[in-house]
Amino acid sequence: MVATRRTLRSSSTTAQVVEDAVVPAKRAKRVKRTAKPLKSVDVDLPRPRSADPAGRVVAAYPRLVQGQLLKRYKRFLADVQLANDEVVTVHCPNTGPMIGLLDLPLAPVQLSISDNPKRKYAHTLEHIQVENGSALEWVGVHSTSANGMVGTALRNGWLPEVVENRTITKIQAEVKHTQHSRIDFVVETEGPKTFYIEVKSVTLAMPGQKAVFPDTVSTRAQKHIEELISFQSKQSSKDIQSTVLFLIQRRDCESFAPSVAHDAAFAKLCAEAHGAGVAFFAYDCELVAQDDQGHVLLKGSVPVVFDSEAKS
Repeated sequence: MVATRRTLRSSSTTAQVVEDAVVPAKRAKRVKRTAKPLKSVDVDLPRPRSADPAGRVVAAYPRLVQGQLLKRYKRFLADVQLANDEVVTVHCPNTGPMIGLLDLPLAPVQLSISDNPKRKYAHTLEHIQVENGSALEWVGVHSTSANGMVGTALRNGWLPEVVENRTITKIQAEVKHTQHSRIDFVVETEGPKTFYIEVKSVTLAMPGQKAVFPDTVSTRAQKHIEELISFQSKQSSKDIQSTVLFLIQRRDCESFAPSVAHDAAFAKLCAEAHGAGVAFFAYDCELVAQDDQGHVLLKGSVPVVFDSEAKS
């Protein structure tokens, strides 16, 4: 069963990023864990810019360091050899096993740099180059960056399908959803209708140009889907919509599916949620590398396919 249709794709790259053409996503404020109620974060709404896919820059990296991946270990650390042969330990912002991303020996990587003197590791692993057949593809490995990219896309009106082509009036990030968890975005639109959006970052591609999530069993992701099923079932009107948005941080996939092979329970829950009225979308990205800088383009929607095994 297919949940969305694919839109026309644009040209493969853009030559250069004009800095003032990017509306950077604001990071949600970190909230200390206390007994006080959690507060959501309001997101400013600038005037929507061009919907031209060639100009839909959802992230920009004005300063990147090139290197080669030596090894990834302890989940959050990696050793990288820089162009001057110096070996540095970097922060790896991906909690998963990164299946399919660590196969290429001495894989080219791109690192961002922090000027914060209090940070233990100045560099962060942002992108890694992988083999897909005879081609090499850049893949974004920074999981939480997906939220910033989706926030930028929402503010610029680049996700019309997700909000049913309605005009957005307010966006809130990291809103308390249940007693113990929060939803990534609550988007209010004219109508009125409110969309509760959960974002998932996707990096794994399977044969047949199919992106999948997750790349290992994720009880946390299962919990998020269970909560959306419960939340959607309690809505008595059509003015509230629960949504899951998978952001594919690579450009070489033609469809998306919840991964039966890696987390059958999650895939089954997604199929159940889709049947219960939860909306599912997937969008792919293109990472454009330009020596010591780069940017990420939002390309278009890809079909979401629920495998028959997940429904049994």
